[in-house]
Amino acid sequence: MSPQTTRRFRTAKAIQAAAIELSVRDGLANVTTEAIARHAGISTRTFFNYYPYKEAALMGPPPDYPPEASEKFVAGKGRLIDDLQVLISAHLARYLDEREMIAQMLALSDSDPKLEALRNSAMLARRAQMRGLLHRRMPGSDERVIEILAAAIIAATNAATKDWAAGTRPDFVASAHENLSLILTAAEMLGTASA
Repeated sequence: MSPQTTRRFRTAKAIQAAAIELSVRDGLANVTTEAIARHAGISTRTFFNYYPYKEAALMGPPPDYPPEASEKFVAGKGRLIDDLQVLISAHLARYLDEREMIAQMLALSDSDPKLEALRNSAMLARRAQMRGLLHRRMPGSDERVIEILAAAIIAATNAATKDWAAGTRPDFVASAHENLSLILTAAEMLGTASA
């Protein structure tokens, strides 16, 4: 990341932290963009350079996959699951210091329909990104298989995020790896007779 990109990202995260802290303390309905800006130590105008409204600030910057790790995944020649785990490790490692903030954001979004819709939209965007990476990694693959695989990967990492944020799984990355391996188990289940 360039110094300017890094600075922008840090400011976006500071705004998110301020928005979450105020929303937890005062209730989302009582928080204004002006209050978030003041709490983050920026002007309201600067706030709007980063986020269009307070709910977007609560969600933070888009959690895109790291560019370098993404390119390594696309160029990978190993087993797909192994290369995927390397990509997901790089992706999740950026959030290891944000457990409490993520837990608070998830709790807030569970109680607010607009935030929940934004969270779902972010997951769909991540799924589209994963679909694009899979297409680049495996050009010519069946579109339906790519879509199903991308959805399963996002479901696996989302479940790991919820468990880690709730404190039921202490190791975020290990939880995600375990969930990713369950995709193989789930696929095998489709070929077995039910008991």
